Amino acid sequence: MSTKEEIVSQWDHYKWGKKLEPVFGKNILIKEETIECLKNSREKTSIWKITISNQTETFPVVLKIFKPPLKENHIVEINMYRKASSIFQEFMPKLYWIEESVNKGEIWMLSEFLPLIRGQIKLTPEHLYQIIPTVAKFHALTFEKRILDYKETLDSWVPLYNSVMMAKERVLHIEKTREILDLSVNNDILREKIEPKYDILRKIYSKGPIFFPELLEAGQCLIHGDLHLQNICGKFDLSNENSATIQFIDWESAKYAPCWYDLVVLVELLIDFRKDWHKKAEDIRSNCAVLYSHEMRKYGITFSEDPVKLLKMAYLQRALEKRVLNHLRRVMRGEQSKLLNRYLDKIELWGKELDLY
Repeated sequence: MSTKEEIVSQWDHYKWGKKLEPVFGKNILIKEETIECLKNSREKTSIWKITISNQTETFPVVLKIFKPPLKENHIVEINMYRKASSIFQEFMPKLYWIEESVNKGEIWMLSEFLPLIRGQIKLTPEHLYQIIPTVAKFHALTFEKRILDYKETLDSWVPLYNSVMMAKERVLHIEKTREILDLSVNNDILREKIEPKYDILRKIYSKGPIFFPELLEAGQCLIHGDLHLQNICGKFDLSNENSATIQFIDWESAKYAPCWYDLVVLVELLIDFRKDWHKKAEDIRSNCAVLYSHEMRKYGITFSEDPVKLLKMAYLQRALEKRVLNHLRRVMRGEQSKLLNRYLDKIELWGKELDLY
């Protein structure tokens, strides 16, 4: 993991103060006492908040350090900033500088600091209704054939849900899920959860890996892939429904995939985590799905399937192809899983509703 001292040393060595002058003016200095580590992910990436000054004003800046060897998701995020920021600038922080080959292969990226909505507000469903129009506007840019307008920029590095590699991964994950389901009925920790649903799960998993072709037929686009609260920045004014300014950070999971996947993370997983929302879940789910469909219609995109049905399909597809496996493994390791019971209950309930068994 990098240190404050190393950041100051590299700042001086690479003369970033000089390189940032076109953005912030002359005489750019780093304020050493303000350097703060925001996140360190298994020593593969670290994220820092630094403050710089032009001796008149101060500016918060994010420094993200990618350590070699770079994973595919790191390459995706770097390319989102380096190659695609001109396309999606409205939806993401500004890139200030990328320095390659720091410390024998590290990539250091300096970008705009945006305030997270988490910590600013106590999130209500009404806030979701202000976020969803931005999600729809982002999706509409690359929906289906529209992505061809950006083929030269995106083609070589954006992961494709329908690619041979990702299709093989889905098959492998489902095979491993079946194996763990068989082990689970003999596992003291998992038996109580799995045994009552075992036959249903085995029947459903026999239908994969694409459980709902309707999702692909509904359309694909570039999705963020991880739209939880810690990746959403912005400002709200609930008295003015058109006033929200929303942007997204942490683009490592971006891919060309079914558009409804982003709604799963933004809406349905949030409902799962928010117990105080469970009683009104149907209303929240319906309002969000219908609003998203309405917003997409503004850009000439319509869905033939019921929006709530598509959201439920996307939730189950996403859960079945990988998430159930991840959470089963977590519990078998003796760790906690807040989502496994929700996944299993919804697979049983919605699986029947959507004719999976």
